[in-house]
Amino acid sequence: MRIMRLIFAPLAALLLLGTPAAAAPLPQQPQPICFPGVPGVDDCIAPTFAAYWRSNGGLPVFGYPIAPVELYTPEGASAPFDVQWVERNRLEYHPTNPAPYNVQIGRVGAERLAQLGRDHWADGGEDGPLPGCLWFEETRHNVCDQAPGLGFKSYWESNGLRIPGMSRFEQSLALFGLPLTTANPEPGPDGELIMTQWFERARFEWHPENPDEYKVLLGLLGREVRDALPATPGWRGPTDLRQVLGVEINRGAVAAVAGPLAELRPGWVRYNGIFWDEVEPRRGERRWEALAGVEAELAAIRAAGAEPMLVIRGAPGWAQEAAGKVCGPIRAEALPDFAAFMGELVARYSQPPYNVKYWELGNEPDAPFDLLAGFEPFGCWGDSRQPDYNGDAYAAMLKAVYPVIKAADPEAQVILGGLLLECDPELAGQARPCGMGRFFEGVLAAGGGAFFDMLAYHSYTYWGPVTTDWDVGFPPWAHRGGALRGKADFLKRVMRRYGINKPLIMNEGGLLCYRSDPACGPGGFYEAQANYLVRLFVRSLAEDLVASIWFTLNGPGFQDSGLLDGQQQPRPAYSAARFMSGLLAEAQYEGGSVEGSLERHRFRSGGRSFEAFWTNDGSSYSLPAPEGARTIYSATGEQLPLAAVLTVGFEPIIVESGG
Repeated sequence: MRIMRLIFAPLAALLLLGTPAAAAPLPQQPQPICFPGVPGVDDCIAPTFAAYWRSNGGLPVFGYPIAPVELYTPEGASAPFDVQWVERNRLEYHPTNPAPYNVQIGRVGAERLAQLGRDHWADGGEDGPLPGCLWFEETRHNVCDQAPGLGFKSYWESNGLRIPGMSRFEQSLALFGLPLTTANPEPGPDGELIMTQWFERARFEWHPENPDEYKVLLGLLGREVRDALPATPGWRGPTDLRQVLGVEINRGAVAAVAGPLAELRPGWVRYNGIFWDEVEPRRGERRWEALAGVEAELAAIRAAGAEPMLVIRGAPGWAQEAAGKVCGPIRAEALPDFAAFMGELVARYSQPPYNVKYWELGNEPDAPFDLLAGFEPFGCWGDSRQPDYNGDAYAAMLKAVYPVIKAADPEAQVILGGLLLECDPELAGQARPCGMGRFFEGVLAAGGGAFFDMLAYHSYTYWGPVTTDWDVGFPPWAHRGGALRGKADFLKRVMRRYGINKPLIMNEGGLLCYRSDPACGPGGFYEAQANYLVRLFVRSLAEDLVASIWFTLNGPGFQDSGLLDGQQQPRPAYSAARFMSGLLAEAQYEGGSVEGSLERHRFRSGGRSFEAFWTNDGSSYSLPAPEGARTIYSATGEQLPLAAVLTVGFEPIIVESGG
């Protein structure tokens, strides 16, 4: 099922083959605005907001960025959306609004007054208009100058959002909003009194000692509001899920694993999937009855208490950019059709009994269609002949479907389909350039960063009969600490360059037996899977991944990866997964370290403290048991003898402490 089947075949060399085009510069697209020479400013204005920030006042009006793009739900909003906090405001992206109204700014003046417990209606407003001032009947406040031709009135009138068709007054109102208070002296940061007036989206401050162009300054409301927000522990989705452990179940296999699924109680089930070409083989004619079996399986997954993550793929022949490439890109003329299909699909399956909230668009879309047959269950939007590996085409698809999905269900979460990432384009000295690694940056360079909510990648490694961590030494990513951590590090770095910060998911992973070699089982492969599963999920918690999905629950699985065997009976890794599922529910990571070959991680779950230990090279360490240690577990949950001194080796142990 995975492109990894090809890694040792001649096609693997083709996948990594660099052409002159692959090494060429990416096409010019909206770029982030960065401040490399400004101490303490590490973030960039994201491409989504760059033109808005630059054309509507820049630094004096908005200030520097203080965070990357993140999901945020302002008071009164029904669902989170992308925002970027800047010193003086909050830039918001509203994908369902037409341009130029898809970028807006927050009501940070009103929000900050509420944080301070100040009711701006309490004073009843002013008696009426004052000579030479602007009067706002809506809030009964004047806006006046503090000196001839200088002050709040002149500043308000001289600045505004540059939106065509608006009067100058309307542009100023759109930028600052209505006045909420009268101009009064208020204490500044150092306790000195500063003439201040609050507006819906700003706070004006009068500094008479400054040069004329700087006598009116805007308060740092973006920083103040953000700093005063209550801390939120980790990522929160529409269903408030706090379980990192998940599994994939192949389509058609849900009934066969109903018992093990109910016993396992994973947080997530990835389901691959719904095929557009199956529902709409002819343009405009949708055969929803083709999904009767899918509907039964989705309902069963939800009934088992798991969160479905639904993969959507498969372009009909009439919509294919490259003929015969079902897994490949959708031609531009058909993108509105795909958007309409997705809108109806989300409307149907976001409701009970399915309640699907997580929609993954494609599966390993960075795999190249020009090097694959085109009917594979993975890929294949990538194009090895393009400088950005065709990431701009995927971005165009996201731009078409994202607003429609959000309109159908504001709580829907759009996942950029799990990236294969077979290589690291930033690794120097590779025999061949890593074109595939340019796909994701191509998506962002084309402005796609505002049109997905979560970013997924895949992380497999192969077993060998050794006592060396199979992932840490995985050759393409060993320089970054292995595939799981290395790919996460790479993706975070790329996102940071473009001023965004999306939650990460590893939604296909496992320890594989190469080509299901019959010698794997007798050689200890199935026991090694249990060992690796503990490492995978604990490291996923440490990496702050929203989800980590084992491929698959049903067996025997891709290259014997299944937690169950071919008769759907448990393997040792299933016992480990069942044990870890209980430990990781509501788990909060507290810290860890890698010291030489010794790796250790601490987390809390259900009021109890746990610490996991193992070595990455088969060596052995003697360590004092954590204070208050009460139980020691093996990878599969077996209780081991309690001792004051732990012997830590290649097999993971987990120590429980506390009540």
